[in-house]
Amino acid sequence: MKPSNLILTMMISVSFLSCAQPEARKPLQKRSGSYMEDSAQRNRALYAQEEREIKAFIQTKDSLGHYRVSESGFWYAIEPSAAPELPTPRKGDTVIFSFTVYDLALNELIPVDQNGWIEYQVDQSHQELINGIREGIKLTRNKESMRLLLPSVMAYGYRGVPGMIEPNTPVLVELNRQN
Repeated sequence: MKPSNLILTMMISVSFLSCAQPEARKPLQKRSGSYMEDSAQRNRALYAQEEREIKAFIQTKDSLGHYRVSESGFWYAIEPSAAPELPTPRKGDTVIFSFTVYDLALNELIPVDQNGWIEYQVDQSHQELINGIREGIKLTRNKESMRLLLPSVMAYGYRGVPGMIEPNTPVLVELNRQN
């Protein structure tokens, strides 16, 4: 057999052998949803603990005492305005307000002068406001004041505010609407 025929025969046989179907690799380890389930369980436990702290705060430290629970999962009390017939703001309305943030021991964490008066367009603004304030402002009328008791998930969450608010801290927000 000639060397060229030998090379040709080897090339054909290699090409036939290489045409076999590739075999899928098996993962080194199997993953399950246990991490997500564990995370959800930790969050439920954290919320339950914060809910107990908020209810204890309402019973022992807050003179307003007439709190309602919102659909979003926070507690609020509104000091009514002189004009209760005014509507609450709707999407696109502009409201001007200020707020102060306290921990549940009533230590001031973010003073009102740090924020000043904030002009906010309801549900259309991309301002850096926590969820609890964005939802709470929709419940107020012109010149009303409100207190929001926010679990950490509605406030500053698992990050907190470095140097000011610890992670996973429920807070009290005093909010005052100007218009």
